[in-house]
Amino acid sequence: MRTRYTIALSWLLVLSCTVFVLNMGTTRSAASSTHDLQTVLSLTNSLVAQNSYGQSLADRMNAPATADSAAASVRSPGSNQLTSAQSNIDQYIEVAHEIDPRLGKLLTQSCSDGEQDPVELERMIRRYGRGLVALADLQTTDRVLYERKIEELHLDAETNAIAAQLRRSIEVGGPNSNESIQLRTSLEVLMRSKLMLSMSNRERSLEKLNERIRSLRDRLDYEEANFDEELGRQMDQLMHQLDPVQAARGK
Repeated sequence: MRTRYTIALSWLLVLSCTVFVLNMGTTRSAASSTHDLQTVLSLTNSLVAQNSYGQSLADRMNAPATADSAAASVRSPGSNQLTSAQSNIDQYIEVAHEIDPRLGKLLTQSCSDGEQDPVELERMIRRYGRGLVALADLQTTDRVLYERKIEELHLDAETNAIAAQLRRSIEVGGPNSNESIQLRTSLEVLMRSKLMLSMSNRERSLEKLNERIRSLRDRLDYEEANFDEELGRQMDQLMHQLDPVQAARGK
């Protein structure tokens, strides 16, 4: 499912674009480049947060309980961190483009400094761009829900734009003018679609949350039934006797 590109973004995007363009005309130090990136990431968080509902908890619970994802966090520093970091950065930029091409362009420009270390850059994005990172993780774990979330963001932008037009129309011609009536009808249609999509997304998120809870419950039941074995496994892991992948798998 490919959602359509929205006709407008919130004033936050316009403000960020203005600040970013002004900064582009000056000599940019490493500090100013970092500030630009933080500004874009803060903007992304603000846009994503418009339709979040307990997102931080849901995202943590929705994290896949797979060996690959767990092993990734315990890989040794000798693994190809640069390639992995650059791949993640590319994915974040792709997601930003999905939200809005202009936002993706801003993030691309912020990350285009060849002197920046990709590993440090990825860490910065994960630190300051949690909304963007959550969407990128969702893109990997649940493509359908990810597409719906993007569409919900697009509907947010459209409803905000129509609402602003309606307010201006009411100020100029009153609430009963033809323009105001048409805009109010359009806004109601968009809000209806947005609410229905939001409810559907929350239902799917709850389903994934329940699946994750069941998985955690099964894991806890296993550890309770095999306490000594689990104790030995964790002792071996602590003494570095397990391969990182084995440790992640709980074997």
